[in-house]
Amino acid sequence: MDLNFSGDTMWVRLLSLRHLKIRYSALMLTFMVCSCLPDPLDVDGIPVVKPQIVVSTQIIPDQSLIVLLTKTFGALDASDESDPEALLKQIAIVDAVVTIEGQEGIYELEGLDNGLYGGLIIPFEEGREYTLHVVSSSLGEVSATTTVKPLVSFDDIKAELIFNGYDDTLAQITYRLKDTAEKNWYMLNVQQIQRHELVDNLLNPRAFTRLVDDHDFNGKEFQETFRVFPRDFIPGDTIAISLSNISKNYYDFIDLRLENRFSFVEYLSEPVNYPSNVNGGKGFFNLYIPDVKTIVLEY
Repeated sequence: MDLNFSGDTMWVRLLSLRHLKIRYSALMLTFMVCSCLPDPLDVDGIPVVKPQIVVSTQIIPDQSLIVLLTKTFGALDASDESDPEALLKQIAIVDAVVTIEGQEGIYELEGLDNGLYGGLIIPFEEGREYTLHVVSSSLGEVSATTTVKPLVSFDDIKAELIFNGYDDTLAQITYRLKDTAEKNWYMLNVQQIQRHELVDNLLNPRAFTRLVDDHDFNGKEFQETFRVFPRDFIPGDTIAISLSNISKNYYDFIDLRLENRFSFVEYLSEPVNYPSNVNGGKGFFNLYIPDVKTIVLEY
């Protein structure tokens, strides 16, 4: 199999590298909010629950931080037919002051668009704690503290198309990494992208998520092969594959989300019963850096 692997070069062809990485991270956060919406129900007399602030975050290798702030919403407020961009505008929090506090000082993030805050280079250091503070004039205050996770990169990665015998052509991913000595938990995401429709594609994606616990290979080299379900791919499709070293709490949260069909909507809507590290709100404040590779699929 000939592997058409362009790494970040393909991103440069689309937009400038830093700008696209910010957009990619922001839209992947948007995906978590806009995916898996339940069908609306015609029910009257449901008590109104005060919305809470929901936090999603992502840092990228140049140390830019993206924070997405949304508010919880009822399961009756959206459906599979909902337009992702319209829904995001409905639940985005745009009146917040967002700061990050660390040993180096306090940094105020810039309001971007649709509940996104960022655009600031912060000298994050692995192993150090940082605190997020959010003050919204309409929804109040929340805070969260987390530790910067070490970057773990792919040592090698390849992808190919596999016919499964049931009229479907799946993407098969083989990768290798070197696990560090401390206990680690990993999250891999596989997402189809299109050069000319990148924004629209990522706003309403069908991303595949895989979790890996280093229990059986702590501190050693690890390699595995997995197939991406249920997406049917064709030659020439471009996919982005990311590897993230995440916290145990976030690993447990994603694991719970993957076990439930409408998991993230249940998390955002009422009742809100998913784990969170945000004091006074919901969601997760994460400081992990994904290693992202792009591959053009061929047989």
